[in-house]
Amino acid sequence: MATYLMNRVFLSSLMFFVMIGSLNAQVADIKAICGKAKNQSFCSSYMKSNPKTLGADLPTLAKITFGSAQTSASEAFNRIQSLAKTATNPTFKKAYTSCVQHYKSAISSLNDAKKSLASGDGAGLNIKVSAAMEGPTTCQEDMANFKVDPSSAIKNSGEFQNICGIVLVISNMM
Repeated sequence: MATYLMNRVFLSSLMFFVMIGSLNAQVADIKAICGKAKNQSFCSSYMKSNPKTLGADLPTLAKITFGSAQTSASEAFNRIQSLAKTATNPTFKKAYTSCVQHYKSAISSLNDAKKSLASGDGAGLNIKVSAAMEGPTTCQEDMANFKVDPSSAIKNSGEFQNICGIVLVISNMM
């Protein structure tokens, strides 16, 4: 009988703490986030296309979106690195090699930003993601200066910028 009562008290206490914990994890307001994003239509499409974002709280949404930014940067880096290795035109090779360096810097900034995200440091996340966004922007400028068609190399640069923009909005809400 005592064991039965002990189990009931334990289960009741456990349920109480689970309920209290779930009250603290509020679903992120995606409309508010996308309303503040630089590219609101991209934000809405991005959120709707990823089922993991539905019902996610703000920290979870930050992790999901940040992960997409990292993937986008890595894919662009790999594509540009491949172009730099195979380019036969010296001007193109120089432009691509410059972009490789800019994307390395962006990826490094994202790695630093990941630490801020893990610790819940919204301001640090914002600063480091902003720094990461400079790499693709400078790459596009270099491509224009070398008279190389930037769309051939960095097709998802705009996507990267838009995803990072969403991360910036979320970081300001953290």
